[in-house]
Amino acid sequence: MGNRSRWVLGIALLASLVWALEQVTIAPLETGEVYPFYSSLRADPLGAKALYDSLAALPELSVERWYKERSLLSASGASVLLLGVEPVEWSGSEDRAIDEDEALARGGARLVLGFLPVRKPYVTPNKRPVETRWNVKLSYRVPKEGEPSTSRGIPRETSLYFEPGPEWRRLDASGTVIERTLGSGAIVLVAETFPLSNEGLLGQRDSSWIARVLGSPRKIVFDENHLGVAETGSVTTLMRKYHLEGAIAVLGIVTALFLWRSATSFLPPAAPPSRDQAVSGRDAGEALVSLLRRGIPEKDLLDACYAEWSRSAGHGMRAERSRQQVEEEIARLGKTDPVAAYRAAHRILSGRPL
Repeated sequence: MGNRSRWVLGIALLASLVWALEQVTIAPLETGEVYPFYSSLRADPLGAKALYDSLAALPELSVERWYKERSLLSASGASVLLLGVEPVEWSGSEDRAIDEDEALARGGARLVLGFLPVRKPYVTPNKRPVETRWNVKLSYRVPKEGEPSTSRGIPRETSLYFEPGPEWRRLDASGTVIERTLGSGAIVLVAETFPLSNEGLLGQRDSSWIARVLGSPRKIVFDENHLGVAETGSVTTLMRKYHLEGAIAVLGIVTALFLWRSATSFLPPAAPPSRDQAVSGRDAGEALVSLLRRGIPEKDLLDACYAEWSRSAGHGMRAERSRQQVEEEIARLGKTDPVAAYRAAHRILSGRPL
């Protein structure tokens, strides 16, 4: 493969890498598709980012997202929005979760629970402690044929409706929004939450209805923790928090430089040998010398040769006499003149006089 072909292949691989990184890291963060339905971080039709941005643009309001447990939230005088709550799962909530919601409301917060639009429940828990404690029943009407849905299959109109006790009051004519006072705060249940979604705000914006749901707070908190979006210190969270998208560009540049260095040479390419030109190589002796130079230091070469000879010399009077003479020559000349010591040892072992 020539340098030109390698360069083209390197550019293609780099472009594929940049596209893959963009699809995996940046694109899901921009659209919010990695987050659950009705998350304020989603910018697609099934998110609530439009509501968050619209409220944040109002100078008299303080708007934030909450990623920790609600028990750590101090929200007196604030409206806390829990959007995208699954109604069947919520109706079977444990006492600990109910206690947290009640403590938040008694502390002065307006807790708004917006349920995920559903057609009908698939599983209905036998025990519903939250309905008993709050004196409200979640019921489901039979859906009409041909009711419109969003592009992802979530219905625009929910089958959920409430059967509240006397403590509750209706905030709209259809009864899909009910409210009850608890301590110095309040709890609001919203069955029809499609108007709070991005697609709902685009198609049928109802500011007065939204104002009744939110009340008149000084602060609005979008709880993301109940959707499973929590601060975990992951790479994606750090990238979003500290705007490290540029690090991907730097990584792409480094990769491009590496590919360029690997595929390009400043020296002209060597001419290939002709068929008539013989290619010479090293013989066995040169290969042995090269191996010895790489594996044995020069000062230890004589000792290594003697050790190999001793391993194969065997035993006997002649071998012992030769071994003694070789050791004497190595001790006498090995430090000052190893070549002379080697020659002397060679003459001894070959039987020639010194």
